[in-house]
Amino acid sequence: MPGLKKTLSIFSFSETQLRFIKYCLVFFTPVVIAYFILEMLVLNIPINYKVFGNYLNAHSQEIEIMGLGSSQMKCGFNPAFSDGIAINLSSTSQHHNEDFHILKGTKDRLPKLKYVLMEVSYNHLELPHHSSDYWKNTIYLNYYGVNAFERTTWYKDRLVYLSNAPFYSYKLMEYYVYGSSTVKLNEYGFDTNNYNGDFKKLNYDESKIATHKFKIITREDLDIFKKNTAYLFEMLDYAKAENLKVVVCALPLYKTYLKERNPNIVRRRDSVLRVIKNKYNNVILLNEEADTLNFTVNDFLNENHLNPDGAKKFTALVNSKLDSLN
Repeated sequence: MPGLKKTLSIFSFSETQLRFIKYCLVFFTPVVIAYFILEMLVLNIPINYKVFGNYLNAHSQEIEIMGLGSSQMKCGFNPAFSDGIAINLSSTSQHHNEDFHILKGTKDRLPKLKYVLMEVSYNHLELPHHSSDYWKNTIYLNYYGVNAFERTTWYKDRLVYLSNAPFYSYKLMEYYVYGSSTVKLNEYGFDTNNYNGDFKKLNYDESKIATHKFKIITREDLDIFKKNTAYLFEMLDYAKAENLKVVVCALPLYKTYLKERNPNIVRRRDSVLRVIKNKYNNVILLNEEADTLNFTVNDFLNENHLNPDGAKKFTALVNSKLDSLN
């Protein structure tokens, strides 16, 4: 019987096996090195998530207000104009389940947190939540210290470039190769130069905007509506138990978008807002969705997102609502 040393020795491999191992090392070593170079380059891009995380860590003992939601909230609430010390952790396509993970995952680090802005926009309650393997969970884990995977994490979960290679490849080219990014992030991670949308391209000409084609979801889904509504109530129950005051927000929409909304979706959403208003004494509604007087064409990036000028106005309305809560 061969000894243990001989059995474990590299010399116990056949010549063919050794050759295969060498080929693997020759092939995979450059790949691994190249990947980690890409990872380091991505981590050094000044994207908003990185700024959010830095601000969260630096001001955790002071933050009083947290904004949560999708791109509408991301574009609509600028903490620079908030009366209280605020952070806006909204992001594109972020849904209530990500919002809830972020809130629960950061709450204990924010001893002065008093107010939470929650978005319940037009069809928010009839869009499916993302799965527990959503690519942004890597962002939340790396930059916010929040585990949204709903399981024990492992090393791969922290690899940012691998989480969404097409997205980050574009960001790498934009930042390092072309230098074409027009983003100007303030200390809160809000893009103060976010004007380059469809409305600017159309020179804010309302006659041209009236015929401009845009994407709007009108598909109804009652099953998703029931699940999402129950989930929203769970979030509100948590906020009440944690002595948090909540502003439930529906952000402004341009008049052409308002006309194309599915009235059934609007009716169901509004019915939920009425229940919330009657059920929760720690919640106040800020429904500016159909406000076409205070928000004009020059306040919009496109049909359903505000530009920084519109965000300044909306943030002022948030300040007024918070004053009323006090």
